[in-house]
Amino acid sequence: MRNILFVIGSYPSYGGTEKITTVLANAFVNRGHNVSIVSFKQPNPELKDEELHKSIKLFSLSYPVLTNSNIKILKTIIEEQNINIILNQWCLPYYVTKLINKARSKNKCILISALHGAPNQNKRLLTLVHKKNNTNSSIGKKIYKLLHQLLLNLTGYNLRYVYKKSDLYVVLSQSFVNIFKNLANIKTTDKIIAIPNPITIKAPKNLNGLNLNNKQKTILYVGRMDFLNKRVHRVIEAWEQIYEKHPDWNLVLVGDGSEKETLNTYVKNKNIKRVIFESFKKEPPIEFYKKASVLMLTSDLEGFGLVVIEGMAYGCIPIVYGSYPAIYDIIEDTKSGFITPIPYSQDITVKKLESLINNQTLRQNMSRDAYHKAQKFALETTVNNWENKFEEFHVIQ
Repeated sequence: MRNILFVIGSYPSYGGTEKITTVLANAFVNRGHNVSIVSFKQPNPELKDEELHKSIKLFSLSYPVLTNSNIKILKTIIEEQNINIILNQWCLPYYVTKLINKARSKNKCILISALHGAPNQNKRLLTLVHKKNNTNSSIGKKIYKLLHQLLLNLTGYNLRYVYKKSDLYVVLSQSFVNIFKNLANIKTTDKIIAIPNPITIKAPKNLNGLNLNNKQKTILYVGRMDFLNKRVHRVIEAWEQIYEKHPDWNLVLVGDGSEKETLNTYVKNKNIKRVIFESFKKEPPIEFYKKASVLMLTSDLEGFGLVVIEGMAYGCIPIVYGSYPAIYDIIEDTKSGFITPIPYSQDITVKKLESLINNQTLRQNMSRDAYHKAQKFALETTVNNWENKFEEFHVIQ
């Protein structure tokens, strides 16, 4: 049995890292461990009673992060809860790690830092790339290029600091290890391991619990609706190109976000048929996964893509833009889904989509393969990986 403390920026809250924290915390409790979670902001406190095991304790710190008050509070939590493992879920800004190390300085607990994204990609970096590509000023392009390099260097410094100050560093994909090594400018990667995210929703344990013959002629998008990261307009534009040729198919988009109204207006103004917008609900979108034949993700920025493995667990065939290396861990291209190449091409996306629309046998075969590939990301497998690492540190209460 271990006493585990998660450190995270915002919790309870909606979001990918927050959901992973909830799922792992509950799983650790079910394995006999004691779990606590400390966060700096608590925007959705109602989620504690709805989603967390009742034995899990929540604590709060405050902004700014690196203060004597936070050090004192965190130190007290570590001592009173007899913490022997700290999982830092907010490890990119170095000062969170600095706070943790000041608080654990006289304790024997270990620090495991987990990066929930690609080491060389984040929203601020992507924003600068977007601005550089969309300015007509040669001076502006040079300025944005310089700012991008400076921010990349700063990111590398943060990665290097946290790596050196942690006992173990976890990334989501083996493909991230060399990216991390080069960006952080470290000589060895002996403290880095890859543990992928698990499927976070209830999924069928075998094909008998999943009737693939009941799949509808539906193309599905699930996720936040924004322009910069998710590029949901690409899904709609691909559908716009082919919907007239396939009157028995439809497109369903599940999610909310800053671009939803703009996307809805675009569909109405263009009179694009059979497009359905749905909002997020508290329950996971399992009913949509069950019905959909194809799942599309055309993001410029992804760390892992939980919706991909969720959809695959229900036999959805993914068509994903290969903008991030981890997708190659998830999809075996042309077998359990399609990965479209960089740079993004609408023509290639449409070609892959129509190859599925026009071939029912191909859909059935790839749907089964997608389901089987998703089993690699079963929660039990992920928790076993974590516990094996705990054992290596001989952390036993």
